[in-house]
Amino acid sequence: MTTPASLTCPYCGYRWEHPGARPVTPEDWRAACPSCRMANESTRQPPEEARQPASGTGVVPSQLVPGQVVAGFEILEEINRGGMGVIYKARQLAMNRLVALKAINAAKLHQPTVRARFELEVKAAALLNHVNIVTVYQADLDGPFPYLAMEYVPGIDLLRLVRQQGPVPVLDAVYYIRQAAEGLQHAHERGLIHRDIKPSNLMVTPAPLGAPELKGRLPRVKILDMGLARVVAPDGTDSEAGISQPGVFLGTPDYVSPEQAEDAQQADIRSDIFSLGATFYFLLTGKVPYPGRTLVEKVRKALSGPPSPRSLRPEVPPVVDVVVRKMLAPEPRRRYQTPAELAAALDRILRGEKVQVEETPEVFAVSPLLAEVVAHKGAIRALAFHPDRKTLLSVGDDGALTFWDSVTLTARQTFQGDFGVVEQIAIAPNGRWAATCAIRLTPEEIGVQLWDLQSGQARRRLRGPTDNVLSLAISPDATTIAAGTHDGFLWVWSVDPKGPQTYCLRGHEGPVTGLCFVGVDSLLSVGHDGTLRQWDLTTGQLKASKAIEAGPLRALAFARKRVALAGDQLVLRRPDKTFIHLPGHTPPVLNVVLSDDGKVLLSAGHDDTVRVWSTDEGTEAACYPGHTGPVRAIALAPDRSAAFSGDAAGRLRRWRLPII
Repeated sequence: MTTPASLTCPYCGYRWEHPGARPVTPEDWRAACPSCRMANESTRQPPEEARQPASGTGVVPSQLVPGQVVAGFEILEEINRGGMGVIYKARQLAMNRLVALKAINAAKLHQPTVRARFELEVKAAALLNHVNIVTVYQADLDGPFPYLAMEYVPGIDLLRLVRQQGPVPVLDAVYYIRQAAEGLQHAHERGLIHRDIKPSNLMVTPAPLGAPELKGRLPRVKILDMGLARVVAPDGTDSEAGISQPGVFLGTPDYVSPEQAEDAQQADIRSDIFSLGATFYFLLTGKVPYPGRTLVEKVRKALSGPPSPRSLRPEVPPVVDVVVRKMLAPEPRRRYQTPAELAAALDRILRGEKVQVEETPEVFAVSPLLAEVVAHKGAIRALAFHPDRKTLLSVGDDGALTFWDSVTLTARQTFQGDFGVVEQIAIAPNGRWAATCAIRLTPEEIGVQLWDLQSGQARRRLRGPTDNVLSLAISPDATTIAAGTHDGFLWVWSVDPKGPQTYCLRGHEGPVTGLCFVGVDSLLSVGHDGTLRQWDLTTGQLKASKAIEAGPLRALAFARKRVALAGDQLVLRRPDKTFIHLPGHTPPVLNVVLSDDGKVLLSAGHDDTVRVWSTDEGTEAACYPGHTGPVRAIALAPDRSAAFSGDAAGRLRRWRLPII
């Protein structure tokens, strides 16, 4: 009597007792295996060339075709492919269920680190059993056809969803992120850190695009791909030990936390919360939170503080905005500490309950406010950097002109400048003298005052205007001074040792509120009539005029073919001559400043905030709240290391500027 042999099919992993009349040779495994035989009898045969195995591997994972049976799985269609292999939709014949079959490139498994990663993925998956995490059914890394068989999830990943339909409805985004948080909490309770949470690794099923089967329900979210997971056992055993060296980057640059980017072994569940926050931001805005060309650039932006999704999408409720920003806090200790804590906050939002302020504190991990002083008695009206690039000058309601160390905000000296409320200051390129204008009650007192910045003494007053001067500019060669007045005129003085040459132009239909030289003899102006105008000062002629659909204009700035305009809205003219509106401020916007390279825009508004913008991206990079009244006075450090603002209470503040 022949003793049955216990056999395991190398193709499908099926185990059975073989009668054993003769040994099973490699050529007849499929004929002997009940699972493979059933599949071969019930499905069509693939083309002859597809049935030819690669030398030493049995099958070629990248060349499987629909109808082919391998390892007990009938291939139905290809889903995706990458460097590690191909994922197919398949049917597991023994169980008669659909699976996502990851066919692994066997050559890759010869690399010890790659093999260890796959083994870790299998072990990590074995720890998990949750409705919001894709289940791994079966794996074989040692047979002639290495594979992972996973739960097949019909639907669409969140990356493709946003690319196809744009930013998702706010409550849908909240619901999706809450489900992902529940899945992460399950993983966290089992010591697992995913380390690659991103939109493409979150699947919604069924796909919400035109799915009648939803019937008013939102689809379920499932977390995919444990390929970079790390497991820390209760006894402290770390699955990462021996797999990768400290400092090796793991993750996806657009979604990785700063600490994980520095060292993947330092990532914990709060790193996953950061990545989920970056995904949340993407769902709400359609953009990654920290755009950049390199990993270093992205991480430096992430360290500067979380962006506000409301700056790109104003209808995002403040409570959702603050949850996203808390998730994106650069320091892990300032984020939600567990996914369960995050899920609880999102539950309250979904129920329409009020989230207490103390439960959603300001989430800048490193305070953006670097220094603050009371600089003037009354409002600060204007700020300007000295050409030495280290000294900041301020003027205000008290008529004082103060020099500040721009790093420490310590006063170096104070001159009693133009008496009364000083509206503006412009500094000559050589730094030796400046011009100021002030509100005057009588025509005889109206003019532009020139000052010696070394002695603090008045040099001369430029006269001519009969209404108050509201704006000032000095030409790049310091030979021309321009002033805009409340009655709509432009006054121009040519600085000549023998005496200034004066002429007047009819500038705007209403107050002239902003001036900027764009060349020695070319001047831009804006006014309450809502127009941007360019003047040729050699002829005194108007070269161009454009109506800006932003209400009365209050200020402008120019740098590298970019023009920023402050009105009821913030407007940016790009180098390609197109105009875009930048939403964020509650109207009106009161002032604008551009960096020397034109890439950073600083704006201040009646809404008590100062905002930083990337002109290349057309997006808000930071928002600085905290002033107790409208902000008019702003300045940018020439090295783009800090921003400065002065408010109606006389407080001067120095802010950390994000990397742009």
